[in-house]
Amino acid sequence: LYVLVHAGYMHQARDQTKDALAAYVNAFSTELEHVPSKVAIGAMLSKQGPRFLPAARCFLSDALRVEPTNRMAWLYLGKVHRSDGRISDAADCFQAPVMLEESDPVESFISLS
Repeated sequence: LYVLVHAGYMHQARDQTKDALAAYVNAFSTELEHVPSKVAIGAMLSKQGPRFLPAARCFLSDALRVEPTNRMAWLYLGKVHRSDGRISDAADCFQAPVMLEESDPVESFISLS
């Protein structure tokens, strides 16, 4: 599953949008609750123009349903709302990762000496 997502990242880095999207969709179709593939698909769709924003919003919202603390899903959902002119919703989405980061517990340093 992660191999497919990483293949998608590689295709995306090479501007091979169709191949990247195909890899993400393959990962998603293998496991319908796979959050990284939902986020990747939503992010890619959000960059394809206004007519793809509803589909991008759907994938990102579904990723957050499964994993409400996914910072990247919140970030991309904020970008989708901003592109769609929903500034208040975008601000809420951009605020979520900040609040999540503030609530993360600080890991203690353990000396192994």
